[in-house]
Amino acid sequence: MINKIGIILGSGLNKFSDELTASKLISEDVGTFHKLKALTGKIKNKEIVLFSGRRHFYEGYPNDKIFENVNTAKELGVNFLIITNAAGGINPSLKVSDLMLITSHLNFINKTIPSRNNSAINDKRAINKVKEFARKERIILKSGSYCCSIGPLYETKSEIRFLSKIGVDAVGMSTIPEIIYANNIGIKSIAISCITNLLSENSDKITNHNEVVEAGNNAYGNFSKLLKEIISKSYELV
Repeated sequence: MINKIGIILGSGLNKFSDELTASKLISEDVGTFHKLKALTGKIKNKEIVLFSGRRHFYEGYPNDKIFENVNTAKELGVNFLIITNAAGGINPSLKVSDLMLITSHLNFINKTIPSRNNSAINDKRAINKVKEFARKERIILKSGSYCCSIGPLYETKSEIRFLSKIGVDAVGMSTIPEIIYANNIGIKSIAISCITNLLSENSDKITNHNEVVEAGNNAYGNFSKLLKEIISKSYELV
């Protein structure tokens, strides 16, 4: 049974915090690039703990700061997390502003903790239910493998070629450590990427943060609708 839901919002997706009713600010750190906030409130009459922004390994933070969102969620009674991020699309079937449900992953950050049970990380029941929710609501939801790299630089042409050849669909700089850590402390999760830019070894286009934010804004309608559907039917996920 899901008692309380936690949500971690990635770059360009912070607008979803406006969906909270009876919201209360738990903590705030505006001195960071990603402007971190933690709030409680309700969505669809469900108790929610929402985190706007996260800290990254490339910023030089120790593990206790990297996993602060997950630890706070645990302390507040969250036992299911919806983890979201902005990601670069490598699979040519992906388009900017697509939503991609993460069904498998590669973890290229070697500073994080080891997983205690890899088979439990990508929960098949929850993944299949989220796909079902999207179909019923006619929300276009892709699915695929996400690669987590340490960053902060966007991928080189050689890296893009390599990731494409090994079957990676999208790449980013977060999420997988949070999934592993949450799983280790007894919190189930699902993860959703918003495709904010397309990566091709033949492209000379330079990605910038404003482009990431714009793509998140364009995806917001489907993103908000999907998260609300997951929240309202969360009892079906476990």
